[in-house]
Amino acid sequence: MKLKTLTDKEKLFARLYVDNMFSNETRTNTDIAIAAGYAKESAHQRAYELTTYKLKPHVYMHIEELKEDFRIRNQVTKEKHMARLNEIHDMAKQKGQLHTAMNAEVYRGKAAGLYVERKLIANKTIEDLSEEQLEEKLQKIEDDFGVRRVKDETE
Repeated sequence: MKLKTLTDKEKLFARLYVDNMFSNETRTNTDIAIAAGYAKESAHQRAYELTTYKLKPHVYMHIEELKEDFRIRNQVTKEKHMARLNEIHDMAKQKGQLHTAMNAEVYRGKAAGLYVERKLIANKTIEDLSEEQLEEKLQKIEDDFGVRRVKDETE
């Protein structure tokens, strides 16, 4: 099926619609239609039509293409991540924000695999403790809770 050519208003609506999807400030589809140049009185209806495949397939498909383009452009790759950290490092350094610049540099190193983080988790069980350590722990419990052990007569 050959799709109809988009008008300038339709192109603008599609761009604003996709920009709105991925921005922090959210506008209604009606507001987007008004911003694209549609009359205020019919903007709600135009927005509905422009986002409905059955009514305006050429606009709907253009919106989908713009969304996919956005996803591809903003996909996080190691190279883009490293470049962005370098950019942050340089901006921070220019502003004299050495702590931020240093952090960006450390994160670049981590992303490049220059650092290896190791964590040692030691879980000792009661069987791993010496008799002396056990006595210390029992004494601490007695002191903390005001409890006294009853000594065995055979000791």
